[in-house]
Amino acid sequence: MSISKKLVTLCASLVVAAAAQAAPVIDQNASTHNTYMAGFAQTDLAQSFKQTASDISGAGILLQAGIGSSDNVTISLYDKLPTDGGQLLASGSAAGTAGSWVDVFWADVAISANTTYYLVFSGNRTLGIAGDTNNPYSQGQVYANQGYQSFPGFDYTFRTYSDDGADNGHVPEPASLALVSGALMGAGFAARKRKQAK
Repeated sequence: MSISKKLVTLCASLVVAAAAQAAPVIDQNASTHNTYMAGFAQTDLAQSFKQTASDISGAGILLQAGIGSSDNVTISLYDKLPTDGGQLLASGSAAGTAGSWVDVFWADVAISANTTYYLVFSGNRTLGIAGDTNNPYSQGQVYANQGYQSFPGFDYTFRTYSDDGADNGHVPEPASLALVSGALMGAGFAARKRKQAK
């Protein structure tokens, strides 16, 4: 295999590695569920949480099995509850199926770590959210019904994601890009040298 082909192969593997490193990781994970917590026919569904990382790039919820079938679900990130003057920081939608996790992702949002934020859920009126009534997640709680009524001992089955390289050990994106650029330049240089040698 020629040097330029080896460099192109190396470059391709660096691109794949950089993409793998940029994949979001779960930061908060309230994975237990013992009940059908809420249906999307109810209004003002939210879960408070505290992110360990200094960013958030997405979130997910577990849709209750046996309630509805499938449809789009929207998860929005707020710094306070909307009724308390909360600012919408990010939002995303994805198709969800009853009995499965539905995750949404958005452009990475810088936040203050270990500070309370809120996920607001909306979707097809026939779908529902799984949850736990035994207060399994100590960093937040459920809000439901008009006016975001507080349910301190309850938690939705949810998770949040982070892309923060400093917090999850990923190589920062500029370094990944520098590696790929260097490999491409090396491949171009080798090809030019080979052409000149002929």
